[in-house]
Amino acid sequence: MKQFNSFYDALNINEPELIQQIETFATLEIVNQNTFVLEPEKYIKWLAIVLKGKVRVWQENEDREILLYYVEPVQTCVLSLAATFSDFKSSIYAKTTEKTTLLKIPVRFVSQWSKQYSSWHQFTTNTFIQSYQDLLNTYSSLAFKKIKERLIDYLTEQGRVSNSTSISISHQALAREMGTTREVISKTLKKLEQEKKLQLAFKKIDLKS
Repeated sequence: MKQFNSFYDALNINEPELIQQIETFATLEIVNQNTFVLEPEKYIKWLAIVLKGKVRVWQENEDREILLYYVEPVQTCVLSLAATFSDFKSSIYAKTTEKTTLLKIPVRFVSQWSKQYSSWHQFTTNTFIQSYQDLLNTYSSLAFKKIKERLIDYLTEQGRVSNSTSISISHQALAREMGTTREVISKTLKKLEQEKKLQLAFKKIDLKS
């Protein structure tokens, strides 16, 4: 299928038998923005690989969220991947942040293909390695960085991704991303504005160079 070509190219999948398996058993699904892909306490029936769009992955503790990572094109959620090898329930939330195209593979094939095909084994191995590093970075940031540093890092990264110094986001949304309260975010942003590191507007933040 032509829709899968970019996926094959990105992962260097060239085994004819694996390509045939994917095109026989995998399905494409276009998911609207703000749609749950995973929720806690539900068994994972598919390994969903993002072909286009983005998925936000987080955990909740009482009334707070801890952002784990984002799943971007030609990536999958490592916690979902781990579940396909062990048949356990999801412990996370995953929701699309924009209209997203998913390649969905039945879990019964995931570990089997990893044993049979070197390119698929490389994909699953790289996913575990990269996600381990992402989770380690998240832990280090939460454990060792002050909220002001984390906030500047986050805004700078958003600016880099969007290629803009103007970031459209509410204080409540920032609090959710940082795993803290709106009050803490508002207070910290005000301090950063006083330090002339940014300029605040309604649901928008302009970064200063």
